[in-house]
Amino acid sequence: MRNVRTLAVVVSAAAALAACDAPTRSVRPEQPAEATAGRLDPMFARAASEFKVPVELLKAVAFTETGWQFARGEHSDMEGMPPAYGIFALRGERLERGARLAGVSVQAAQTDVEASIRAGAALLRSEGEALRVAGSDLGAWAPAVASFSGISNNQAQAEYVHSGVFRALREGVADAPHATLAARPGVRAALAPPVAGPRLTAQYGPAIWTASPNYTAGRSYSLALVVIHTCAGNYSGCWSWLTNPSSGVSAHYVVGQTDIGGGVTEVRQLVDELNTAWHVGRYWQGYPTNPRSIGIEHGGFSYGSNGYGPWPAVQYNTSVKLTCDIVKSRSIIRDRDHIIGHYQPDPENRWHDPGQGFPWADYMSKINSCVSGTTGSTITIDSNNANNGTNARISVSANWISSSGTSGYYGSGYYYASTAAVSDPASFEFYLPSAATRAVSAWWTSGTNRSSTAPYIMYNASGAEVGRRSVNQQTGGGAWQSLGSYSFSAGWNKVALSRWTTEGYVVIADAVRVQ
Repeated sequence: MRNVRTLAVVVSAAAALAACDAPTRSVRPEQPAEATAGRLDPMFARAASEFKVPVELLKAVAFTETGWQFARGEHSDMEGMPPAYGIFALRGERLERGARLAGVSVQAAQTDVEASIRAGAALLRSEGEALRVAGSDLGAWAPAVASFSGISNNQAQAEYVHSGVFRALREGVADAPHATLAARPGVRAALAPPVAGPRLTAQYGPAIWTASPNYTAGRSYSLALVVIHTCAGNYSGCWSWLTNPSSGVSAHYVVGQTDIGGGVTEVRQLVDELNTAWHVGRYWQGYPTNPRSIGIEHGGFSYGSNGYGPWPAVQYNTSVKLTCDIVKSRSIIRDRDHIIGHYQPDPENRWHDPGQGFPWADYMSKINSCVSGTTGSTITIDSNNANNGTNARISVSANWISSSGTSGYYGSGYYYASTAAVSDPASFEFYLPSAATRAVSAWWTSGTNRSSTAPYIMYNASGAEVGRRSVNQQTGGGAWQSLGSYSFSAGWNKVALSRWTTEGYVVIADAVRVQ
């Protein structure tokens, strides 16, 4: 038996649904969840009997779709797909057909728990009849389950059946107080299993590569953001839609919900990190989001809000590991201006994404621990101290001017100052707990008015110079450029960008990275 999250099913107030024979009572979004043990079991049993489908199969399909939670019709990140409703997350034409077959109104199927279960059962029965499937042989129902999913991609269909519905049947579901599903280890789906795809090693190693055609090659801005999303739909359907050419949307990664062994869940990569995925249509802090970000979708629904429970621990922890890997490899600033939810650039349409209950403080703490706790970890010193951790800071005089006028900067902007024969550097300071030899890189924005001999001077914690390097800031902007490796001491060390060089130009103090 596998352990899964405690699932909050959205139902009416306790008085309204005290009796199981009151299916016409409506579920209101503002009403609290009811946590009565086994609350859904009699509803599943009645629907299975009425529409002559195996009750175990009905429960397994519903669990794969929503985790036995009640989908409320949230605007989905699967752009172009109708919103999902009910225990079976029915959408669009499938919602209308299920309601019609069950003899209930579409509104009832959208808002009433038992009506939504009956609509799902009626639709599954219809798919079985079309394929001449009936009876209690669970494995024989696999093609009908694939058709029920509404997924067009054959591999995603097969994954939905084998890794979703039939895995739930084989392993059962424990710790789910709203329904019960006993394990049936011997059940097998009469459907070809999905074919394993290639695994990437250059970017996130555990990911399965499933290419989406929906992206723009390269980036028009510097990569500076990670955007956290939730699909508002099941994992297989999510990545299938994001790889569908007609959808016009994508993300770089999709994180699954089910423990596939060893406390990990499946991750699919759909777009190369160096390319621009189409996952956010709004600007963030005055600039387009997509060209500056890596998008991570998560199968399932909003985290801990609008009646939904928290994500499974395995999904949450896998998300942290993936974001940590991206932040480290791409030197993305670890704050809430650079690791954001979809709701931040689009608060009107995506206020629930990834969930009003999302534990941002814990998520950021885990990422910071992951990055900073690694031996030889990277320290990035940004020109904006609000973006720096406790081990990094910048200091400049009033002669340095803050700007974001030239694109390609790191973080949220940069400083510039005119060259002159004065001792007035921009000092990028960083703390080391012990002496170490570290590689130093700098980031700037390029332009013809920049100095071609911008001097960077490295100092240890005692103030002794340990090296220097002059660089041409007229070229090489919008990327990390090596300044060499130097021996630093324990304590606060410094990389100073001096103004003291050929006059008539400016020097750009944007960011420094120490590895």
